[in-house]
Amino acid sequence: MLGHSLSYPDNASMHPVLHYLSDILPKRPGFQRNPVQIAYAEALLDGLAQKGKLHFVEGDTGIGKSLAYQLALADWVAKGKLMGGKQAARRALISTHSRALQRQLLQPDNLAIVRDYLTHAQLPQLSFALRMGRDNYLNPERLALLLGVPSLDAAAESTRLPDTYRRLARWGLKSDGCLLDLDAALLPDGWQLADIALRPNDPLPETLETQQQAAQQSDVLIINHALLAVDLVTQGKITHAEAPYALLLDEAEHYPEIAEELLSNRVSLQSTTYLLNQLKQHRVAKQWQTLLDNMTDRERAGRAHSLTPYQGEALQSAVKALLKLRLREPSHTPALWQEWQHLRQGVESIALRLREASRYLVLDYSPVRGLPGVVAHAPSAASSLKAGAKKRVTLMTSATLSDLDHAPGETPHFRYMRSRLQLPVTHPRSGLQRSFQAQQFGTLRFRLPRGLPHPLLQQADGRYQLAPQYCQQVLPYITDQPGRTLVLCASYADVTALEAEWPAAHSHRLVAHYAGAGLNELVARLENDSILLTPAGWEGLSPNREGNQAYWQHVVVLRNPRPMVSQVEQHLVEQMLIHRDVSPSEAAHIAKGTLMRKSTVRTLHKLRQGLGRAIRHPDDDVLITLLEPRIPRPSGSPACHGVYTQQVLLGAIPARFYSDYQQAEEPGGEKDAAPSIAQDLAALL
Repeated sequence: MLGHSLSYPDNASMHPVLHYLSDILPKRPGFQRNPVQIAYAEALLDGLAQKGKLHFVEGDTGIGKSLAYQLALADWVAKGKLMGGKQAARRALISTHSRALQRQLLQPDNLAIVRDYLTHAQLPQLSFALRMGRDNYLNPERLALLLGVPSLDAAAESTRLPDTYRRLARWGLKSDGCLLDLDAALLPDGWQLADIALRPNDPLPETLETQQQAAQQSDVLIINHALLAVDLVTQGKITHAEAPYALLLDEAEHYPEIAEELLSNRVSLQSTTYLLNQLKQHRVAKQWQTLLDNMTDRERAGRAHSLTPYQGEALQSAVKALLKLRLREPSHTPALWQEWQHLRQGVESIALRLREASRYLVLDYSPVRGLPGVVAHAPSAASSLKAGAKKRVTLMTSATLSDLDHAPGETPHFRYMRSRLQLPVTHPRSGLQRSFQAQQFGTLRFRLPRGLPHPLLQQADGRYQLAPQYCQQVLPYITDQPGRTLVLCASYADVTALEAEWPAAHSHRLVAHYAGAGLNELVARLENDSILLTPAGWEGLSPNREGNQAYWQHVVVLRNPRPMVSQVEQHLVEQMLIHRDVSPSEAAHIAKGTLMRKSTVRTLHKLRQGLGRAIRHPDDDVLITLLEPRIPRPSGSPACHGVYTQQVLLGAIPARFYSDYQQAEEPGGEKDAAPSIAQDLAALL
């Protein structure tokens, strides 16, 4: 085995990465020495030295996490090449939640710094690659078909096609086909990116196949959490990663939900019946319609339960009939065929659970009408992260990785992530627990209005919506600031309710984000004084600052983004407890409390991420208006009648901004909300 001695530059007691961050990087324009970033990098280096462990390393927004972990991973991989032998095969995988971060990691400026570090440390240079899902790439044949030509070459040279069509064809020929790089203005009216994207069963274009094969051999490979989950359960089918390698998950708190969504399946009986009729499979559709009629139960609306033996038999018969269908793609529209492929995949998963007589097969009823859906649940999907962990180093990081309930200076808790990963502190794979918070990074000014009416109003069908009176009273706090305003809503229904009451004087500023519309494309077209209403901007929305100020001058939190407690999960937890001889009533109480605590942590993560939309640069100065009535007012005054404040929500405010929160402006408060509002509305906020 060949070996090489590794010399530390200048200071033998300091790791080369720490030396670079401390003394070399600050010499570059726009950089300065950041002790918190250096401490964060040191924790990562400690983790990389502990193979077989899963490490929790939280790093606040603004400390330079991504650059720090890129340098630490590059150092680890490059040193393996110098060591020779088995260590020469070292690789690093970086998995993220957002595509924006994946692409940010490969920006030329970032890679230039990493390569500069390797040169300073006298280490070999490395290769970097990005691997995304196939739906992010162009299907050239499908594009040519939609353009009405035999090939993109023919489209590019055609004189009868509109110029926009020819430009689109030329883009497809000259680029690598990544749809994230496509200017949406090139798409003809009515077209969507999904219309020209690769689908699950489409063959890969030759250029993309070559690119993906090269990515599987790269020294540092960047993927997303969904691909990672597939890679872990298929033992490296996506990445071809083998020991020794290091796996780092940024935005790691999203992995449990993504893995669970990917490995679980829900099939709506109503949607299945409708799709089968569209496909002209009327005999099988009639069988599913009978199943739907027999299982619909308004009294069970919003609840979940296990299948009875009779329901299991009826479902199994319908599933067999559907899976026997042999449909031909050319006979159907692309959209209809895609829906069929998705349905068949879900039904195959249910068929497997039926054969196994799995207790994780559950009937889930819609909230109002009690329409049934069959859920093949994967409750331990996140524990897939432990697969193969013995042979690698696993680092989890994020600005919101902990439970956000620790005071400054206290050791953070990672109970939520540990429970999802099934990794107690005493587990032999349990590693570091560290948190690093920025000391100074931007300025936030807070405003928490008082005296607002109750946000919710019950409709005739039993559902709730934002009350018109509430919208009318909060709109002055949304529209009174100059510059761009980001309004973070809890749902698209909130957007519709605000839009209905929008004042005519500010109609030119209103930009409403609707379900299915591309948010980043929408943000790229905003005017300097636009007000954007969206429930999708809590995270991953990071436009570049303009001039010497933040992109958003005003960020509004309209309502608590608390996710609904899953009735499927509650039922499964109850059944597990009952199986352990806990009484049904006690099991229901424990399950509800457990899932509410989980929901609270997810809410804190989302709120913290929402506040992070404001501060993206050390010099940013932004007003935060918190309309959510459950967030305590610094004065202790109630926000509105019938709603109780929750101190735990203050965990969403970074410690460095807590004194600013305590000095928040509290306008209003002279008028009290009507006392007739039912207090049970508060549980829905």
